[in-house]
Amino acid sequence: MTIRYPDILDYGFPPGRQSYGPRDCILYALGTGFGRDPLDPELLRYVYEKELRVSPTLASVLGENTDWSNDPRLGLTTSGLLHGEEHLVLHRPLPAAGEIRCRTRFSEVFDLGAERGALLVMDRRIETAAGELLAELRRIEFARADGGFGGPAPGQGRVELPPLAAMPDRDPDQRVVLDIDPAAPLIYRLSGDLVAIHVDPAAARHAGFDRPILHGLSTFGFCCQAVLAAAADYDGARLARIGARFAAPVFGGDRLVVSLWIDGSQVRFQAEVPDRQATVIRGGYAELRAPGAT
Repeated sequence: MTIRYPDILDYGFPPGRQSYGPRDCILYALGTGFGRDPLDPELLRYVYEKELRVSPTLASVLGENTDWSNDPRLGLTTSGLLHGEEHLVLHRPLPAAGEIRCRTRFSEVFDLGAERGALLVMDRRIETAAGELLAELRRIEFARADGGFGGPAPGQGRVELPPLAAMPDRDPDQRVVLDIDPAAPLIYRLSGDLVAIHVDPAAARHAGFDRPILHGLSTFGFCCQAVLAAAADYDGARLARIGARFAAPVFGGDRLVVSLWIDGSQVRFQAEVPDRQATVIRGGYAELRAPGAT
């Protein structure tokens, strides 16, 4: 199959609508590690409906629909698709229940070359049912098998790739260690991403992995938890923006070590799996609102 450019930019994503409530918020929190210590009162507030707090990266799955990846009109090799980056701006804290609507589009598709693949830049705008802007996200999907279609190279298209953070040349201010439950991919997929490489060993092997991998957005949520723990007293309402690149796969059962550099309201982070000597998150950044500013 071949990407048809620029026709792909006119692809019509169906308008997204979703009603969600505490059960959805808790399920997402469990899939991103907030249930790792049920006796920790700060973590418990994200997985117990009493005075429930909402993990801000829940916004990354609201209105989620992965059906587009199998649409033959796009000319994509589905087994070669990987989530490359996520960049999220939160305009207001997410309520624990509500109805949202969202619009998604391809803003650009960059051609890295026949042997290197393509980058799909996807933008989503998430609003309340009343039209209040909740969040905006820019997602980069890496189509490993679909380069060489004649599209623009990075730096030559209609949009710029989002900047990533450079890590300081010093020891991190904090390190947060997060053990990922072996069942985390099975739990996280129930928040909307049912792609088979996260649950089916045969599908994972077909995509080049020896076993199912954790969703990149689940790792993203784990890193969000680390930012909140290290710099925001676990107050998710303070997060204004967060972004990162998914550099290597993470598996259920891994131990994730998140290194954080904190400069006031600005946080930079990266994450490793030391047992495999793998850096799995690069260029991470977050911006925090002042306490009580929400």
